Formats: sequence, C-alpha cells, structure tokens
Amino acid sequence: MDSPVSLQQHLAAIVEGSDDAIVTKGLDSIIQTWNPGAERLFGYSAEEAIGQPITMLFPDERKDEEADFIARLRRGEQIAHFETIRKRKDGTLVPISLTVSPVRGIDGNVIGASKIARDITLQREAAQQQRLLLSEMHHRVGNSFAVAGGLLSIAARKANTVQELVTVVRQRLHALARVHSQALTDPTGAQPEGANLANLFSAILQPFTGDLKMRMEFPEITVCPSAITPLSLVIFELATNAVKYGGLSEDGNGISIYAKHLGDRLIIRWQESCATKPASGEPDRVGFGTRMSQSAVSSSLGGTFCRDFDLGGMTATLDLDLAAVTGAAATTAGEGSRTV
Repeated sequence: MDSPVSLQQHLAAIVEGSDDAIVTKGLDSIIQTWNPGAERLFGYSAEEAIGQPITMLFPDERKDEEADFIARLRRGEQIAHFETIRKRKDGTLVPISLTVSPVRGIDGNVIGASKIARDITLQREAAQQQRLLLSEMHHRVGNSFAVAGGLLSIAARKANTVQELVTVVRQRLHALARVHSQALTDPTGAQPEGANLANLFSAILQPFTGDLKMRMEFPEITVCPSAITPLSLVIFELATNAVKYGGLSEDGNGISIYAKHLGDRLIIRWQESCATKPASGEPDRVGFGTRMSQSAVSSSLGGTFCRDFDLGGMTATLDLDLAAVTGAAATTAGEGSRTV
C-alpha cells in the first residue's frame, strides 16, 4: 500500500509544476531555491542561480528596489503584485508582476523571503494595444465629424433646396462606403478585388473638395484589398487637415497629388499651396494623426510617411513598397499614367 503524500511533498510538486518563477532567498539577498519556472523565465539553470545574489536579475536602475524589499520584509510585510522589470541571462528585459512574502523561522523571526514572479509581457502589450485603439477611435471619430462637416459645407454651397442637399450628402456618403467595401469580404465569402489608385483618391476626396478641380496624376495601379484601409486612413488624415488648416481651407489654394514608380517603390506626393502649418501649430511636434499615418504606412505598406512645411505650403511624401500596395510583384517603372 502506498504511503500517504505529505503536505511538504504536495507543496514541492506545486512549486516544481508552476509556470511562474518561484524563488526563495535569505535576508542577505542570496538565492536559495530556484524552480523550473524561474529557469524558463530568466534563462538561468538552478545550478547557475543558487548561491548568487538576486540582484543579478535587476537592471542597474532597479537595484535600489532590493534594499526596500529587505526593509519591508524585516517588518513582516508582504509585497503583492508589484510590477517591475527584470533582466534575463541573455540581457533582455522582461516586465513581471512580483509577490514577495516573508519566510519565518521556528522562532517566528523573519529569516528570508519567497518570491513569485509572473511574466506580464502579453498583458502589457494588450494594454498598450487597447490604449492605441482607443486613441485611434477618438481620432477617427473626430475625423468623421470633420468629414461630415466638410461634406455639408461643400454641398450647401451648391444646393438650392433641403432635398437637394440631402441627396448630394447621401450620394457622397455612399461613395465613401463603397471605398471601404472594396476592402471587405462580402457575406458570401467572395474576396474583394481592390480599387484603382486614382479612383480611390477621388472617392475619398469627393466629400472634402466637392466639384473643385484638383491636379492629380497617377500611374495605372490597382490597390490590393489589404492596402485599401491603411492608405485610406492616410488620405483621410491629410484631407481633414487640409480642410481645417491647409490647401482646402478658406485661405488655401487647393491641392496637387502626384504618384510615380521608382523601381520597386511607389512615391506619392501631396502638395498644398497656402500658408499652412501643422495641426499642432508646431512644425517639430508630431501629433497623433502623423504617428497614425507613419504607423499605417510602415506596418502595412512597407514604407515611410513624412511632411515638410515651408512658406509656400506643405508637402507630404509617401514612399511605399509597390508590391505591398498592389499585392503583386512591382511592374516596370513609368508604365502608363492617368491625370485627373
């Protein structure tokens, strides 16, 4: 008959099987035990870690934390869910949530501490992504109101009746909806076909410009479905700022947009002629809209986004990977262009 498992054996099994790093140390900060979870998290084997100071895991700027831990442990305090940074064997940093509890001897005095460390990299990334999504949502909602306001203002200049105004606004909203539908899979599962580059710009800019003539020159390119949304975000951002502050504002003189092949790159230049300035009012300051545009272009279109200001106006340059825009190998530079 098997002998009963002791409480100590139960606890040892829990420590050995834990995904978290569980470490004990003395009040001299020397590591005494080191479980497999600690090996996985920090990269040191038990043989390498035991007998070493726990501060070998601390980045230089965090070493003062240990003195505070020891002082609090001597007072019998527990430190729960303390978020900090530690250093792995390979030198990389990892965010952790740390719980530190005092270990007492048979006389009740504190003789050391047990530490449980949990990798919170995924939680940190999820929180950061949530903050970015909320910021983008806030920005997109603001832009949507700007789009609607610009659309109404432009349509109202030409409409003679309320019904005519409603009709024009509805048509332009539908035009924008069609742009976005070109990037979506329909309910039957059919894959979207993409959009002509010139048509994409025209459809997005229509609510901002109405019937105003703009100079636009594009090569014959079909934008693949995966590139439509990030490129649309950048166009919306530029157009919104042009209506508020730049070439499409009351003081502006319109916009010109040119695109051309350069090898395997697609270069798009958006030029506004007016005494323009950044939305922030400070040329060196990078606002959320610019960061969003840079992120969309970098992550989805394999390129860069920048804006340059001078006394004559503003030029935004998109340097894009042609293959990322078209979803296919780059074609020969200079093939056909289209003026709008």
